[in-house]
Amino acid sequence: MSAMQLPTGQIIAATQHGFYFFDGRRFVPFGPEQGLPAAGVGVAAAQTGDGDLILTYADMIYVAHNLSAAASPDRLRFQPVDNGRSLGHDSHRRIMPWRGGLVVTDRDRLLFIHKEGARERISLLASTLGMQGDPLTDVTALHEDGDTLWIGTSNGRLCAVSGPDLHCPSLPSLAEPRGLGAITQDRDGTLLARTLHELVVVPRGPAAPHVETIPHAGRQYENYQHLLTMSWSPQGALITQADNDELAIRTGGTWKTVTLDGELSNSPLTALLFDQQGALWMGRMGYGLARAGGFGTFETFSRRDGLASDVMWQMARQPGGPLWIASDTGISALDTRTNTVVRTIGQAGFHIAADRHGGIWQAGPEGVVYHDAQTDWQRDHAIKRVNQILIGRGDDIWLLSDHGAWLADAARRDQEPVPVPGLDGSYVTGLIDAAGTAWLVERGRLVARHADGTMAIMLPKWTLATFAPYVIAMQDDHHLWIGGQGGLYRLTHDGDRVQDLTFCDPAVIGNNMLYSLVIDRHGRVWAGSDRGVNVFDGKRWVTITEADGLVSNDLDQDSLLEDADGSIWIGTSRGLSHLLRPEALLTDISPQPVITAMALGEHPYYGGRAAFSRAPLRVTFGTLDYRDAPRLRFRYRLEGADESWNETAEGSVRYPSVPPGSHRFMLMAFDPDRHQQSAIVTARITMAHPWWDGWAVRGLAAVCLLLAGYMAWRIRVGLLIKQRRKLQSIVDRQTQEIRAAHQALIEQSRLDSLTGLLNRGAIQSLLQSSLAELPAATPLMAGLIDVDHFKQINDRWGHLTGDDVLTEIGSRLRQGLSGGDAAGRYGGEEFLVVLMGESATLPHMQALCHTLGAMPATVGTPDLVVTVSAGIALACANETWQSLIERADKALYRAKAEGRNRVIQAP
Repeated sequence: MSAMQLPTGQIIAATQHGFYFFDGRRFVPFGPEQGLPAAGVGVAAAQTGDGDLILTYADMIYVAHNLSAAASPDRLRFQPVDNGRSLGHDSHRRIMPWRGGLVVTDRDRLLFIHKEGARERISLLASTLGMQGDPLTDVTALHEDGDTLWIGTSNGRLCAVSGPDLHCPSLPSLAEPRGLGAITQDRDGTLLARTLHELVVVPRGPAAPHVETIPHAGRQYENYQHLLTMSWSPQGALITQADNDELAIRTGGTWKTVTLDGELSNSPLTALLFDQQGALWMGRMGYGLARAGGFGTFETFSRRDGLASDVMWQMARQPGGPLWIASDTGISALDTRTNTVVRTIGQAGFHIAADRHGGIWQAGPEGVVYHDAQTDWQRDHAIKRVNQILIGRGDDIWLLSDHGAWLADAARRDQEPVPVPGLDGSYVTGLIDAAGTAWLVERGRLVARHADGTMAIMLPKWTLATFAPYVIAMQDDHHLWIGGQGGLYRLTHDGDRVQDLTFCDPAVIGNNMLYSLVIDRHGRVWAGSDRGVNVFDGKRWVTITEADGLVSNDLDQDSLLEDADGSIWIGTSRGLSHLLRPEALLTDISPQPVITAMALGEHPYYGGRAAFSRAPLRVTFGTLDYRDAPRLRFRYRLEGADESWNETAEGSVRYPSVPPGSHRFMLMAFDPDRHQQSAIVTARITMAHPWWDGWAVRGLAAVCLLLAGYMAWRIRVGLLIKQRRKLQSIVDRQTQEIRAAHQALIEQSRLDSLTGLLNRGAIQSLLQSSLAELPAATPLMAGLIDVDHFKQINDRWGHLTGDDVLTEIGSRLRQGLSGGDAAGRYGGEEFLVVLMGESATLPHMQALCHTLGAMPATVGTPDLVVTVSAGIALACANETWQSLIERADKALYRAKAEGRNRVIQAP
């Protein structure tokens, strides 16, 4: 029904089943323990100027004093406010703190709750103000403006009350229904009152009131006008409800609507609340209260907004024009002023760039296409397998491909791109600096080509042998960042000489597979992965994920772009996210853990000395840091029970019992994505010793134990002699069983549990020994097989189907190998095959891969088609197993790049 936040951070929600408060992890009900009814329709909560908390039900009003003195809201004790006569049943009550008390609607009258001595009293507001009669009737909205109370009525009147007189400004004609459902005020003092369809704007000063139509406000709230509400975002925007699960947002007199993310419910919104950290909480009829992560910080665009696809690859800002977005089914032009798609070209694009003449360059599976941004004119260029399009100095357009670098002239769109002399390598990515130097990244090295055509090999190889570069970004004239599979490098140079190469630990970054990289105007490093965006501000790394409002954690390659206003565009496999205010997510918020409740057995524990009991202790805790709460974890420890710190993501912990004595329960919260942890908060638990835990009882027990021990020893001596021979036979038998089990464990340790093939260590060891022991004349071949689009199998059919696919491949590999050959699971969906002798041929490997692709029947998914890609390498003289694997891996990369479902043999 409504929601409000206490100064201490807890959120109180009024529902049709009473009131609840949110402690950071769960909603805790108010009830008889706090002096409230066990059930009842909760309407609204408010804190008065005297620091009291008032809860209004449909037929009762309760108050709790000294809110600031309560350690937790559940420690409050409420008392009914009695005015000597029963209240009317009004589930549409409006309340407003005013003049230290609370104004409450009660059907057709306005009541005022105020202190009279030590108790609260309910009076008619009109009588309290000295009015003649009661003109304050039919009130549907309330707003406090200092000493003035504004009221709105069901017939469209807006009036100010401060004393015995009623002042009602003249308003423009309103559309039916004219009832005012909510009133608020902006920072300039302008009064804003809402009807079902319109907003009444009453400026402070001589300007005349006017009326604005609220966009998309139709008839959905016609029967729920009492739910209409308005709230101010931290950025000063007015937020209110529109139809069909939309919010209407007014900024500077301009309206726009936003569709809420997630499954559309078309259920009326009952509450809008911005918490102390700027997050929006929304009540939804029949669904509850939800926190909208990233509202006001992120915008999200997808196919429902007109984009060609939800799988975004790369973005490019056309100078003075729209944002062009490349996806796997087409490229779209998004007008970011109106957030509308103004043009779509139905050609798949993986890479995109915009030149200064209004030309759009797009690289897709069929080559490079030049599009005129103003017309439908285009020109195709037969340059395939392009990995990057770079805008150089002036009109230079660089096309980096697997078979060299090409140069086009943006001013001469009728000319074909020409190969760049000396650049015939395979270039993964690159950039052009201000001096015109092209920094080109190959798989194994970094090359610099200067504007005069001279070249320098900056890095002949990466210090990490397994590093595979994907992206490069320039921080300034002397610093480059290169990311990819394996981590991130920071390179310092002075032109043609590398001064320093620093490798960033993936554990510190938060990811070891980086697909996107950009350096913003503040020097912050943004690195995208399939687990969110990692940001480095020069001191520490912060991870931004779906919990912050990102549409998906799965970013695509080169899918980060900083816009002219400093905002960041982020392309993912589920849509496009626009981070409007990066600083909002990079600002530190220290975690604030709170211990909300403790209980011994069925009884609450509030501290002090408790009688001895073996009842379990339950400690409930949470955090008032709502922005980061979804990713926060807790460390806890109970002195006398825990030897070290424990860790949990839950909001409670249970101890079977508490030993006698005084103990401290210690709690801290930590954020693994932001590398932050809170201070320790503690609670003391004191358990009395039991009556039998005294010196006299201990002494008697010690004597009894000695006597019992002596008798047991006598009996034991007799039994030992009798059992000696029996034990010897048992030991001999168990020794044999242990040896057999040990041998079985040795064999089991070499196998992969899912596929039944050799595991990585075993197949790697077999390859190494085969290279060393096999006669030089005997051929030996290593092949790396990778399941095509395995992530899509998991995403579409589920991980269990993915496991079935891997199991079936393992079975078919065992059936398809000859006696001297071997296969093992090399990692994830990748398999290593070792072929020797006559089977070490390309045709044999192709036939083997063909049997692996004939899949569907045995995995339970008839429409599942599985293909594999393979790279093979024939061992040369004096070949090491590492070099052989590296050659096969490069061939596998070629097989994927050339379209997958094929076998490529390394030269």
